[in-house]
Amino acid sequence: MRKLMSAVGAGALLAVGLFATAAPAQAASCTLVQSEIYNGANMIAYSQGLQGCSGDVYWEIQSGEGGAWQVADSGTTHYDNAVQSYYGDLEFPCYMRIYAKFGTQEKLTQPVRNYNCAP
Repeated sequence: MRKLMSAVGAGALLAVGLFATAAPAQAASCTLVQSEIYNGANMIAYSQGLQGCSGDVYWEIQSGEGGAWQVADSGTTHYDNAVQSYYGDLEFPCYMRIYAKFGTQEKLTQPVRNYNCAP
C-alpha cells in the first residue's frame, strides 16, 4: 500500500507541476557544438549544432576589419539533436570569427582570414 501511495503522490505533484520531470535532465545533457573554422583552398567551412537536445542557437558572423569586431550577419538556427556543416566563399568577411550561444553555453572560434579577399 505504501508503494501505491508513493506513486499516487508523485503523480499528483507532477500534475500540479511541483515534481521535477525529465525535461531538465535532457537540457542538462545538451551540448552546444561548434568547430573551429577551416580556411583553405578558397573555401571556409565550420560546423554548428546541438547534441542531446533540440533548440534555437543564436549565432553571429563577426568581421574583424578595422581593428574592432563588428557583427556582419546574425540569426537563429533551430537544431534537433544534430550538427550541420556550413561552407562558404566570398560571402564571408575577409577576417572573421563565429560566435554562438545556447542558454548559458557560448562558443567563439579563433579568427581566420578568408583567402578569397584581397590582401
